[in-house]
Amino acid sequence: MYYKYDPANGIHVPEPFKRTMTPLFMGDDDKIKETNFSVHFTEWEPGCEIDSHSHPAGMEAMYCMAGEGVAEIDGVEHEFVPGSMIVAPPGIQHKIKNTGKELLRVFCIFSPPVTGESLRQRAMEAVEAQSKKEE
Repeated sequence: MYYKYDPANGIHVPEPFKRTMTPLFMGDDDKIKETNFSVHFTEWEPGCEIDSHSHPAGMEAMYCMAGEGVAEIDGVEHEFVPGSMIVAPPGIQHKIKNTGKELLRVFCIFSPPVTGESLRQRAMEAVEAQSKKEE
């Protein structure tokens, strides 16, 4: 199967987690009926930070392609720059912050796979939870 990045398919997440998540190969792909992983591409705006979170039943790998940031895995901070990768096993808290002046561009893999709709839903739930904290 062949897939091409198309920013028109991006899920635009509003403040305070301003980023765009573009599904590439998801668990609801109609070309392949069974898969063990999903892939999406994320671009964080400068200053964007996601809250610490975990995935109870899945593993997430994130590879930095461009930009600079800080990644925290299970309470330990790491430089997150091109060529570095973080892996969050099931249940392990993790977060990323774009500390640079450019987009932080990250290639993400989930196993088991997530769907494009669940990716959008998770992002919007995080925005809603943050809004409630600020009230």
